[in-house]
Amino acid sequence: MSTTTNIFVCSSYYIPGFKGGGPIRTIANMIDRLGNEFKFYVYTSDRDLGERVPYATIQSNVWQSVGNANVFYASPERFPGFRLWRQISNFQGNILNVNSFFSLNFSILPLIIWRILKPNTMIIIGPRGEFSKGALSFKSTKKKLFLTFAKKLGVYNKVIWHASSDFEATDIRCVMGNHVRVRVAIDISSTKAEITIKERTLDAPLRIIFLSRISPMKNLLGAIEVLKKVNSNVIFDVFGPTEDKLYWKSCQKAAKSLPSNIKFRYCGTLQPMEVLNRLAEYDLFFLPTLGENFGHVIAEALSSGLPVLISDATPWRDLAEKSLGWDISLSQIDKFSECIEVCATKSASDYLQWRQSIRTWALGNVGNHEAIEQNRCLFMTLDSQNEY
Repeated sequence: MSTTTNIFVCSSYYIPGFKGGGPIRTIANMIDRLGNEFKFYVYTSDRDLGERVPYATIQSNVWQSVGNANVFYASPERFPGFRLWRQISNFQGNILNVNSFFSLNFSILPLIIWRILKPNTMIIIGPRGEFSKGALSFKSTKKKLFLTFAKKLGVYNKVIWHASSDFEATDIRCVMGNHVRVRVAIDISSTKAEITIKERTLDAPLRIIFLSRISPMKNLLGAIEVLKKVNSNVIFDVFGPTEDKLYWKSCQKAAKSLPSNIKFRYCGTLQPMEVLNRLAEYDLFFLPTLGENFGHVIAEALSSGLPVLISDATPWRDLAEKSLGWDISLSQIDKFSECIEVCATKSASDYLQWRQSIRTWALGNVGNHEAIEQNRCLFMTLDSQNEY
């Protein structure tokens, strides 16, 4: 590339944050891999999801170098549009990359201001799972009204939509119409070169981990209902920020009615650098999510050699055929519990062999060259072979 392409990236959260979930890791991994080819300018919040104070290690409201990117950590402001107008006005580049659809400060406002200041330039929008049926079911009336209004005004005309999978591409077309331009670029994951898999102990409880934001979308309540049908001894550890306090109270109440063979423990949150090693300590990853555009934590579980038990509302499909775990319809709750029983009855030697084979698969398939190339093509102005 003879000249460096500047890209203005908007995201509600970015590193060192982690409570905002997969999109943080998605963007950070992309910039880490492509930062030598493109120059990324990230406009984001100066604090993590649910936090009242800024990150301790950053400066608010100034551009600063963070890894392969320049980052502007914006503090909360009554009229954020004025500050954003200044930053876009001063930006020397013609590509906007927005990583949400419904976020006011980091999607809607940037898009409107960009269209005014930089008409007829490239706009790439990644809904990050917000168009899945599960996500659209929350606050559905408000979302439908906004979509209708935005379509009539033509706010999203001539943008390029970024889908993390063919499944998300279908979701985008269902919401925005079959005529829209969609480029598929798989999220770039990372694997750890060395990891220690904790072996199962004879007659010990099955160790199951739930690692995600605690919100209705991630369906911890559904996981608890499944466990009520399990007869084997299980330790069920839950990690993740309690994003929705009322929902978390419902989960705590439901957990109190679990049978005595199920030990429920809330273990707080994990820093990103802790995730892979902590996952490797368990026997099964369980996430009956209502929908994921990619599912970074699923990739991390597989990278830890951990079999996964998830819903079929993610791009991770046909897991049983690949001996990586199971993807099951949420309407078949009994099948979830049956899979847990299968795991609980496996011998320690069979389980170790299974996990080693999963780890081998992940090293060859997670964070691979194809994903990097697709993300590179996402920012090319020419027609992309991943666009359809």
